[in-house]
Amino acid sequence: MGRRCERPLRGVGIEKPIVYGGSFGGFVAQSYATRHPDHPAKLILASTAARVDFPTVFAAFERIGGRHARAVAETYWLDPTAESRAEYIEVCFPLYRPRPGENTDMLKRSIVKNEVAFRFNGPRNEQGRMDYRSALQHIRCPVLVLVGDRDPIMPMPFSETIAECLPSHLVRFERFAGCGPGVHVGDPERAFRVLREFIMTDM
Repeated sequence: MGRRCERPLRGVGIEKPIVYGGSFGGFVAQSYATRHPDHPAKLILASTAARVDFPTVFAAFERIGGRHARAVAETYWLDPTAESRAEYIEVCFPLYRPRPGENTDMLKRSIVKNEVAFRFNGPRNEQGRMDYRSALQHIRCPVLVLVGDRDPIMPMPFSETIAECLPSHLVRFERFAGCGPGVHVGDPERAFRVLREFIMTDM
């Protein structure tokens, strides 16, 4: 990133952006905000983690989907392959959406790059090495943290850790009951109300 991330924004007249990072995008947003703490005006971190603790992920899948879901999740995340990813998508991906029929065509509308997942996912790859916990204390802008209590892939404890690592006076932490990843999907009315309030309110 570096100065290159600032110049394009200034070129289009954006001086103090409000940055939203969800899931993988939350890793990117944390990297940006911790390396350039004076640049963003506000930061929104949704369904993401400062550090991925895989046993917590496996426990969440078991709680939501049972022992078989946990076993499938462990097989994929600990050693991502084409075969284990195919089974993971079949068994575990539906658990991302707590309500039956909720956003069932997501994969059909997505551009899926499995080779990226094989190189990124799991404790032995980049995802397992990322850790923003100590760096979050350097963030200087207000931060909104959003998480659903039925999120198996970025469970509630991950967002609680983010909130604990940030300067306490800058954090607004919102938990969403009955929601999986992407609370704007599970509870759009409340999610967008909270987003508007955070964006419009001076902190």
